Formats: sequence, structure tokens, C-alpha cells
Amino acid sequence: MIPSPTGQPPAASWWVESWSSQISAALAIALAFFGLITAISPFSPLCIVAGILQLIAAAIILAVEAPTFVAFLRFAQGVGRFFEGKPNYMKAAVYGVLTIIPLFTGCSGVAFFLGFIASLAIAALFGLLTLGRKASRAEMQFQAGGTPTTGQPYSPTSP
Repeated sequence: MIPSPTGQPPAASWWVESWSSQISAALAIALAFFGLITAISPFSPLCIVAGILQLIAAAIILAVEAPTFVAFLRFAQGVGRFFEGKPNYMKAAVYGVLTIIPLFTGCSGVAFFLGFIASLAIAALFGLLTLGRKASRAEMQFQAGGTPTTGQPYSPTSP
């Protein structure tokens, strides 16, 4: 394990932070696949609308995270430039909204729910990146008022 510049060992989720764009691009491709299956389903007209909304969400996510996939879409360049360098909480909020909107159509197909799970995973990924890593046990004990060596809470009147 290689220590970071601060001397601390790297967080357990270092690969999530460095590969977040690739993970979200792969999930967006899965979302596009399931959205296409939902859109061509003959079961319900509402599922057609839900599938189209999932396809639009996948195109937006790909425009932000992997613009080379959607270089042929004219709006992709503007969307990609807008989100370039933005904080993770903004991406998590936008992806969360893109996840929730198709739910209002009332579609209940299997492909729709698999696409919903893929979209939810993208929003959750950036939500977790926003929260950051958990503190070490010693840091949490210190913040709670305990001493890391004895585990006893700090009290100015204790012997």
C-alpha cells in the first residue's frame, strides 16, 4: 500500500474516485440499452415515454462523463462544457433528478427497472463521492471527546 502525500494510507475507495467517469459511462450505456428495450416494448404507451426519457438521461450522462461517446449529438458539447469542473454534489443532484423523472410515467417493465437501477447507481456513486471517505477510528474518537489510547471519554475532572 503506497501512502498518500499526507502520509496517510489511501482510502479504500481510491479506485472509485479515479474511475468515476468510466463507471458512470458504463452504467449510462447499460441505461441506454435498457431504455431502448423499454421504448420499443409493445406493452404500454407509458413505457415508450419512460424508455425515451431513459435514453435522454443516458445521453446527458454520457455527454457529461464521456463526451467521445456522444460526439455526434450537437447538444453534447455544451452540456459537457457546462459540467466540466463542477463539484460532485451538482452532478449527483442532476443525475438523481434524471433518475426520478421516468418513475412518474408509471411503467412497470423489467427493462425499465433495470435501467432505473443503473441510473440510480450513477446518482449514488456521485452522492458517495460528495460525502467523501469515513474518518479513522482515532479521528472519530477525538471528535467525540475520547482519547484514542484509552478509549475513555475525556473529562477535565477525572483523575
